[in-house]
Amino acid sequence: MRTSPEMIRPSDIGSLDRAASNAIGRHRVNSPYGLVADRQSAVRATGEKDVATVASSTPMLGWKVDPRFGLLGTSAYEVEVHDASGELVWCSGTVASSTAEVVVDRELSPHSVYQWRVRVADRGRQWSQWAGSTLETGPFDYSDWQARWLSVAHLARVVTPFRLLRPVARARLYLTGQGVVRAWANGAAVNPDRMDPTRTDFVRALFRTYDVLESLSAGENTLTFVVGLGEWARTAESPRLLAELVIWHDDGSITRVVPGVDSEVSRSEVAVDEPFYLERHDPIASATGLTTLSAPVVLEPKVLPTSATTPPLDVSSDPTPRLRAVQTFVPSEIARSAGSRLFDVGVNIAGRSKLTLLEKLPVGTVIRVQHGEHIGSDGHIDTTNLTMPYDHGRERQVVEYVSGGAVGETHEPWFAYFGFRYLEVWGLPDDVHVGVAAYAMHTDLASSGSISTDSPTIDRLLTTARRTLLNNVHGVPEDCPTREQAAWTGDAASVAEYELAAFDSATFLDKWIADLETSQRTDGQLPAIAPDLHSVRMPSDPVWGSALHRMLHGHLLHYGDARLVRRALPALRRWADFQLGCADDDGIISRSTISYGHDWLALEQTPPPIHHTAAVIECLLALADLEEAIGEPDAAAHRRAAADGLRASARRMFFDPVTGTFGNGSQGSYAIAVESGILTGREAHEAGARLVGLIRERGNRVSSGFATTRSVVRALTKLGRSQVIFDILLQTAEPGVGAMLSSGPGTFWECWWIDPTNTGTGSLNHVGLGGPFAAWAWEGLAGLRPTAPGYTRFRVAPQFIDGVTRLELRTETVRGEVVISYSRVASLARVEVTVPPGSECTLAIAGQADVILATGKHAVEVEALVASPSMPPGEVTPRSRSFIAPVSADVVGSRTLLSESEIVPGRGNPTLETLPTLKCMPIPHEQPDHAVLKVVGAVHGAADVAPTVTVNLSAPIPVAGAMFFYALIDQCIEGPDRIATPFLLLKLSNEETRRSSSQGWPAGWNRVAIDTAGLDESIEVVSIEVGLEYGEDPPNNALALYPIESGIRAGFHLGEIGFSTVSRTW
Repeated sequence: MRTSPEMIRPSDIGSLDRAASNAIGRHRVNSPYGLVADRQSAVRATGEKDVATVASSTPMLGWKVDPRFGLLGTSAYEVEVHDASGELVWCSGTVASSTAEVVVDRELSPHSVYQWRVRVADRGRQWSQWAGSTLETGPFDYSDWQARWLSVAHLARVVTPFRLLRPVARARLYLTGQGVVRAWANGAAVNPDRMDPTRTDFVRALFRTYDVLESLSAGENTLTFVVGLGEWARTAESPRLLAELVIWHDDGSITRVVPGVDSEVSRSEVAVDEPFYLERHDPIASATGLTTLSAPVVLEPKVLPTSATTPPLDVSSDPTPRLRAVQTFVPSEIARSAGSRLFDVGVNIAGRSKLTLLEKLPVGTVIRVQHGEHIGSDGHIDTTNLTMPYDHGRERQVVEYVSGGAVGETHEPWFAYFGFRYLEVWGLPDDVHVGVAAYAMHTDLASSGSISTDSPTIDRLLTTARRTLLNNVHGVPEDCPTREQAAWTGDAASVAEYELAAFDSATFLDKWIADLETSQRTDGQLPAIAPDLHSVRMPSDPVWGSALHRMLHGHLLHYGDARLVRRALPALRRWADFQLGCADDDGIISRSTISYGHDWLALEQTPPPIHHTAAVIECLLALADLEEAIGEPDAAAHRRAAADGLRASARRMFFDPVTGTFGNGSQGSYAIAVESGILTGREAHEAGARLVGLIRERGNRVSSGFATTRSVVRALTKLGRSQVIFDILLQTAEPGVGAMLSSGPGTFWECWWIDPTNTGTGSLNHVGLGGPFAAWAWEGLAGLRPTAPGYTRFRVAPQFIDGVTRLELRTETVRGEVVISYSRVASLARVEVTVPPGSECTLAIAGQADVILATGKHAVEVEALVASPSMPPGEVTPRSRSFIAPVSADVVGSRTLLSESEIVPGRGNPTLETLPTLKCMPIPHEQPDHAVLKVVGAVHGAADVAPTVTVNLSAPIPVAGAMFFYALIDQCIEGPDRIATPFLLLKLSNEETRRSSSQGWPAGWNRVAIDTAGLDESIEVVSIEVGLEYGEDPPNNALALYPIESGIRAGFHLGEIGFSTVSRTW
């Protein structure tokens, strides 16, 4: 039996820093370090123009305490803020507290520079020396701007001349817009390798601050802007600019320069700016063009715009790390053919390419560069895997340059960025040499720590995860840097734990959580893309919406920011209430507005009500923790009770205690049962054993998708089965994450295998499937999880496995550095843990009592138990049809009524076609291992009747012994943007009928079932009707990616009809 945790002090278990802790008080107290204002450091690299400005007039100041304070920690702090003249503006006084942050409770002035300093006292009341830093403010409100919002001509060069007659002491350019803005001061690029401003919702804007002092000169000067579209293209509105140059002179006077209606307007060198498709530069046309461009127009902002037609009044400093070029690559030329040269970067990146002409070209030569992830069978780049239905055959990721003929010309995009490994250059004569570079470009998230092991597989996992995640952060977390560059919440939700563990995401996620807040609908829904500038937003999926509670809860645990929690909690409460409103009469979440692919790109899909219910349970528990953290225990208890109610309902509806089946018997189903606590005790362990068995049966592979892979990994971790996770990583044959590590382009893929024919969905730069395994390396293999706000408490529970005998984790928390290391020989391991000041650690080793570790360095010898031995994969044929067939573990009876019966057209007189397999590209999902029936109705608009078919059985079927009848219906057919519901109708021998319907979710098999256990055993089913029915919802739902065209028909695939003699579990 496990005993209560024991409090362990360093001296009790061989502290590595006894001397330091005993000496505290006998030497000078060390000063604080790591000073930040609103979590931003004022430190700038040499030559860096970007200036950190606080977003609040009452900023939060933070610092870290030297670990040599040891066990006792600090007893007090004092903070002072001084203005530029040195006058004291605010002082905290002596505060008796060990915390390492304080909010300035006096409002600071805009456009100002302050100096602030902090000192701390040890338990002996000895004070450290002061540690100081700079704090700078910009405009806090729109009223602090002299500039006004301008609507500017797309791609126009907007030039504002000005004259300086007095010496300049300081100069700041405050820059934002709606679109992508490039700026120059006297021809010197201000933000050449950036993408400003950071993307957000149209109800607010974020500005950057640049130090342009060195670019200014006495006399005549110019301030120039060119605005491209970027994400703003989705609005169909002209781009907008808000910019102001503030200049402080030596004599104390201030000059403000703002672009306006009188600014000079001319053509820029960018002739075409079509995001995703083409950016074309033509400096020759720019210099000679006579096109008249409209002057800027002043726009009046609103407090809360209801659409993108009006700019926002809410303009604040951008707290996020800058989006910039972070790494340069020199691609290798790997092929040359007539007119083209093919280059390989070596790994997948998100960013841009750059050409340098080393020899003279004829003036007007057009150079064309295409970027992609695949090389086609013809030896050229193939971007089929990046296309969307609305592309209508257009090529993507292309840049064109018209050469001016000069040697040394450089060409690179101004606005576009791409996801690519390969680039192909067209238009160069064979004898012309060219320099080619590529650079990764993303939000510059700093690593918060690292893990090193003696396993090359683990090291590749973490390297791949890091590259993939960073390739997908461009002001927002994205799905991929190629096809959509959209802030799909589901991708971020699947890797929340990894992102929080591996990166300093405090300000980035604070900003994105605000995007989720402003994107929320009035009824509480969270759109699946946030922010999203489309007028019609994507409907809400509980798993996708999990991003809000996972990021907010995780942010509190990692960074301890209660201000953020209080700000965002109302949105989370509304989201939780909306989801609870999607519960059916059985108490499960089955009425959500959408499920994205049932379990997006799973090899075997898990029914949406199962992972929807689990997501809401998780949301309620996270919400309860957050309520408790801000002092609302009654609200917390209410939310936990609701979660318990959902668990009970889920167990009742999805679990058969007789057979042990949960849900449809997929890996995702059993994983959810364990992870969500729906099953506990012996039932949970049996479900876990089934999960492990299913993974082993597939040759050490998972079959889950974006919704449940995280659950699979976390369930295995919860059960102590990390060896199984490691064995999954060692399976290098497709499909699987191990294949991504052994043969991929250095990034995780969207699908479990690379489509060899490159058709349809198949991005090679998606973090959703592989990211949860990287989170396991932090939380399972190393065993590190914060358990109280701001790392005041954390847990270390490493799981030892065959294949890893040495591990070291280092991570910088808001309290200081946490270090975990272990080395294992046979069944013994030496575990070392460093606990920073102000923290407490629970060390949990399987089979041993938990111990509490105080501040300091600790070392302990433990028995290193491996829960299960490594198991090599068996012989499996992953390309077989059965490998990706729908799973229905609760069907014990007949599954072949479709092939055994006569199928005739029903309502709407649809056409019927038997297909050897399901044709569902570009979104692949489960493929039945038998023929399917394609049912296509009338031309949309010609009839308002959804199609049905009648199943004339070869013989009546007695209901005696049958627990339920069912049909599998897939709606993955190009059809009208009108929501249709699948239904099933049984015609009985007593001339009665039984009817049922289900939610019609896209990209997956929807099962409609009718329970027959209560019918008289003498009754028989004589025929069956299956089909669709239109509901009351109007057309034009958000899933229609392109306008309806004449001739599109409603239809469905009918995959299976059958009955079962055991209880239904989904």
